[in-house]
Amino acid sequence: MSRANAIIAVSTVLCLGWFLTTINAKDFNFIFDPHELECSGNVTYDRVMLTAYRPRTASDERRDYTDIKLKKLNSLQDYLDDRVPYVTVGMDPLLKIPYGTPVCIPELNIHFRRNLNLQVRDTHQDLIGGGYRRVDICVRTQADSFDDYVNLMDATLIF
Repeated sequence: MSRANAIIAVSTVLCLGWFLTTINAKDFNFIFDPHELECSGNVTYDRVMLTAYRPRTASDERRDYTDIKLKKLNSLQDYLDDRVPYVTVGMDPLLKIPYGTPVCIPELNIHFRRNLNLQVRDTHQDLIGGGYRRVDICVRTQADSFDDYVNLMDATLIF
């Protein structure tokens, strides 16, 4: 057998090895119970407007890419990629919500088919007066900020 034929034979065996691997259905959870995505909390606000914002890492202003305690903003996409433990959320500074307060938005949980760890860690001048009716969700890029799922007009917010 020539060297070229030997390389082809080894490649074929390696490729076949992928198909011979046993996959158990119990290792994958493709079917989920919608009740697993429900939010727990004491206070619910309906008709909340979600908007997306993104870090501006090229900015000279540190505040353009950090939260109110100057920690790195954690985007929804980084959270979905398991790169960060929570998603940074911004709300009205007049509400004086404690830093790191968890919130839940069931529409996002259903869309992404998992419970999202959303935490209020940011605010902005544009959010003043929005009260509990406006929530900013941090996203990774400008393109992500145009997606409909983070720009909802009629979401539910649960504390």
